[in-house]
Amino acid sequence: MVSMNTGRPLSHWQKVQVLVLLYVASGYLGICVAAFPGTFFAQVWLPSGIGLVMFCQFGRRASFMVVLASLLVNGPFALQHLAQNGAIATVLLIIFSPLLDTLQSYLAWRFWRLDREPRLSRLGLQRFLSAILLAVSVSILLMANVHLFLGLIEPNEFISRFAMMALADLQGLFLIIPLWLALRRAAHDVLSYPLFFSGLAIPVPLLLAQLEPTLAALLFPLIAFIIIRLRFIGAALAVFVSGLCVVLLVATGNDPLQMGEGVEAYSRWALIVLALGTPMLLMGIVLDDSHDYQIHLEARVNERTQALQDALAAAHTLAITDSLTHAFNRRQMETLVHDEVERAQRYEQPMSLIILDIDHFKKVNDNYGHPVGDRVLQKVSEILAGSLRQSDSLGRWGGEEFLILLPQIHVGAAASVAEKLRLAVCTTNFELKAPVTISLGVAELRADESAGEWITRADQALYLAKDLGRNQLAIAD
Repeated sequence: MVSMNTGRPLSHWQKVQVLVLLYVASGYLGICVAAFPGTFFAQVWLPSGIGLVMFCQFGRRASFMVVLASLLVNGPFALQHLAQNGAIATVLLIIFSPLLDTLQSYLAWRFWRLDREPRLSRLGLQRFLSAILLAVSVSILLMANVHLFLGLIEPNEFISRFAMMALADLQGLFLIIPLWLALRRAAHDVLSYPLFFSGLAIPVPLLLAQLEPTLAALLFPLIAFIIIRLRFIGAALAVFVSGLCVVLLVATGNDPLQMGEGVEAYSRWALIVLALGTPMLLMGIVLDDSHDYQIHLEARVNERTQALQDALAAAHTLAITDSLTHAFNRRQMETLVHDEVERAQRYEQPMSLIILDIDHFKKVNDNYGHPVGDRVLQKVSEILAGSLRQSDSLGRWGGEEFLILLPQIHVGAAASVAEKLRLAVCTTNFELKAPVTISLGVAELRADESAGEWITRADQALYLAKDLGRNQLAIAD
């Protein structure tokens, strides 16, 4: 999904300003564009959803924000009906409307408690629907009684006024909250191209229905495709855009399916949006869960695969290295020697071999114990490995004996390497009474020589170095 960067997060105060502005703007827009005839009640009250967002963001502190925003919306429109409703009724309406709007948002927040889950789950959707139904029922029932008490409606209008306002608030919550949750979880996708073009495509079937009502059925496969493609964020977008489009079409007298006129058409469409929107959101949730589970499985498979690869690598390392010195073991060195001999002779390249032995190592074990002897072997191995090239190979040939392969090196250069190793060992402080020294035998591979013969010549040179007094090197004939 190609998406654009939405910038740095808003500060606390900026969030307050944005939410209050959205509350007031959506309230004015709903009243001015889609109000019920003869009233200042919008057919869909988006501020109810924004009020719940405020409580989800700021908790009980949002009470002052909702009261202020609701007062900014309801106050001016209530004053426009001052002559019709009377001064006392207008003042009480201005007082009670913000309080009951705040009560509704607070109750929905308390009953739902979104902060207990990171996103809307299947169980969370049930809690959300139960919370908004209960919160809207309580607040709108109180509001309808206020209207009845103030004489703004007749007793026989009580149920219709209650249904009118309840459906408006329910739609506002139902359209706003899922979209807010989806965008909150995937903020980087707010300006993504699939989301943008999906939002533009949703109204097309409803507009085509103006020519032929049956074309409105194209909305369902389109929404299904969007939900499958974008999962929950697609479902939330589809519910929001299609719900607003239906309200605008009904408000402008362009009902695509001719559900009736005025409040009757709006009520039917509101119930359709709520009834069809619920399985759409549920489908998006299921697809999100399936996608998350797939990602989880892939992560587990990758984790297990990596663990298996690490285990195989560790097993391979154990199979080819000496556990004490971490140099190659004898079996691996025999394999390397045979392979390197074959390669060097095939390409007629020089190669040399060093066999070395720690002088008087038995005395170290006898005088200091085998643990100290093991530490000497480890230290010598470290010194040798640190003095060789990356292309060279070091292996423990047996006991205190080491073998070194030096590719592409003549015997003269190999002798220099051997001398360097000898000096490095004898000048190192092993914290023993006597210094630790090594004797070395150096041999260059001959053109017609086998690996065994080559090693034998290097071994003979090693014994010669020992016979000459140790702590020196000898070059094979």
